[in-house]
Parts: sequence; structure tokens; C-alpha cells
Amino acid sequence: MRVLVCGAGVAGLTTAWWLGRHGWDVLLVDRDEQPRDAAHLLDVGGAGYDVLDRMGLLPALGSLRRNIPAIVYVDQDGGTLATVSYLATATMLHGRLLTIMRGDLEAALTAALPPRVQVRRGVEIVSVEDSDGPVRVTLSDGGVLAVDALIGADGQHSAVRRMVFGPDRLYVRPLGQQCSTYLFRDDDLAQHLGPDLKVLSLADRQAGFSRTADGRIAAFLVHRGDRSPADPVAQVRARCTGMGWIVDQALEQCPPSLRHVPVSQVELATWHVGRTVLVGDAASAVSALAGHGASLALLGAFRLADSLARSTDIGTAMASYQLGLLPAVRQVQRAGRRAAGWVAPTTRWQIAIRDAVPALSGGA
Repeated sequence: MRVLVCGAGVAGLTTAWWLGRHGWDVLLVDRDEQPRDAAHLLDVGGAGYDVLDRMGLLPALGSLRRNIPAIVYVDQDGGTLATVSYLATATMLHGRLLTIMRGDLEAALTAALPPRVQVRRGVEIVSVEDSDGPVRVTLSDGGVLAVDALIGADGQHSAVRRMVFGPDRLYVRPLGQQCSTYLFRDDDLAQHLGPDLKVLSLADRQAGFSRTADGRIAAFLVHRGDRSPADPVAQVRARCTGMGWIVDQALEQCPPSLRHVPVSQVELATWHVGRTVLVGDAASAVSALAGHGASLALLGAFRLADSLARSTDIGTAMASYQLGLLPAVRQVQRAGRRAAGWVAPTTRWQIAIRDAVPALSGGA
């Protein structure tokens, strides 16, 4: 069987790995010429952690693990308001928690791809014809392929989904916030941060910073807004300048390549049409603020590949994959919608309640 996977993120790489191991011939394409940078922290726990364990990747990922003692909520002067222990979270998950930079996880998945997986970067899908028989796919480099299955793993604004399922407005649900992430180097600020993830929340805005393994600083900023701006850097600076603490210093080092995404969810009645199927954020984005996105991507990729390998009928396999994963996705999406109002609260009383919860539980 021959399959084309579009998107070399966590979901696409994991799907390609499992299908390659099952004996499928896999072409993995991604529009970016180079792998993305480390970008931001991911927490992989529970079922996603178990998938990495089954892949045998945990030993290799151990050296890339970020050992963050706690999330520390600070005031505008940098004083501690409350602390949430990462160790407590790991204990609740019986140690099945991996905190890692996204780029490090993707690099490890890429390095582990089996020989039956071919990777082609700097290539996009131009058109898809999915009727009876193989899927006919035209690529931006002029190639035309006939494959047994097409898998869209190309994120919440998936090109595969637009071509086969329809425009984004039918499936993408904005939650009223924008999220930006970037990396920069500042040794003085890194020393000031220490080993913890530190977060400042104000009305409509939030900024968080943590050190990476190589001494850089990973920044994430959240602010209210429904639409992606033409100039993300200008908007982030306009919305977040003057927050206090170290935010203005960090904004001075905001790069032109800032990763800026709307906080959105993807909701489809079906994740498969014909021989085309979606996985990861393309099928069911839970939002950048919900957590569990990487874990669901890993689990979804495993379930999809396992269903395809076990069934002689591709349509039946795709339906079985969605049926098994959908309850977990819906649960996380509901939690993500609730969390959106608390990650970047809109009122001071919400901030007060959010910051008080860790303190009341003994965290500060």
C-alpha cells in the first residue's frame, strides 16, 4: 500500500512512522524547506506518552526532557503570586509526563523514521482528486501521484482539508484570542528566570517565559483578538507593551519570524472522505491553550495507522479510527473552551480567582 502524508509535525511524523513499520510505502511532504525551530514547550502525558514508549523513543528523548520544577505566577514587579508544582502533575500521571520543546520532539521523530518513509520538504499539495480507486494528487514540484490513501496532518488550517472538505470557515471555531511564540537569547534574563516557567497575567493578556536546554528563552504571549493581523509583530508589541516585569525587554527581541496563531478549535462531523483522512490538528484542533494537543496527535496517529493496518477496507479503517478517538477529543475540546477564559482572563476578578487556586491548594 502507498500513502501520502501531508505535514511533518508531530501527527504527520508519527503516522508516517507507524505506517512505515506496518510495511506501507510512505511519502511525507511538508511545505517548509527546513524543520521548524524549537518554538515552545509541549507536555506529553498519558496515552501520548504511552505511544512514545511503544515506539521505543523515550530513552532518546530523555536527554531532551525539560525538567521544570514549577509554574510560577508573578505580579507586574516579578513577585510570586502562586506556584503550581510540575512534580505534582507528574505524580498524578504516575510519572508518565514528558515536557519537551516541540522542535526537539519533531527532530527525534524524524530521526527515527523507518526506511519505507521518504521525506520531501519544500513541497505542497496543489490539487486532490479523490473518487473511486486511488487518490490522484498533484504536487507543487510538478509531481503527480496515485496513492491508496491521502492523510492530511497539516495543522488547524490544513490545505488538504480545504481541498477535500471545504473552506476553514465551516470547521474552524475561533475562541477570541491570539497566541504568539518565539525564542531569543538574553543571558541576564535567563539567569533571572531560573529553572521555572514563569507567567504574568493581566486583563486580556498573558506572557510566559522559560529557559531552554541551550540557555535561550522560550516566550509565549496571549492576547484577545479574533482575527490574525497583517503584521503580527506590531500587534503583539501594541497589545503587550507596558505589561510590566520583563515583558518589554522580551518584546524588544521579538523576531520577524514570530509564530502567531489564532486560538481556535476544529470541529468536523467526519474526519474522512473517500480515501482522504485527517489527523492531529487538521481533524480536531483543541486550541493552543487547551493542552493535550501533542498527546492527542500522537494517539490519533497511532490509532489511524493501526486501523489502516488491521483492516482490508480503507473506508472502514478510517471510520473506526474516528469512532475510537472522538470521545477523548471532544472532552479535551470542552476543557479547552473553558480554559480559554482563564488563560488570558478578561476581568480582574477572574485573574484573582485563577491566581488564588494554586495558593489555596498549598502551592504558594
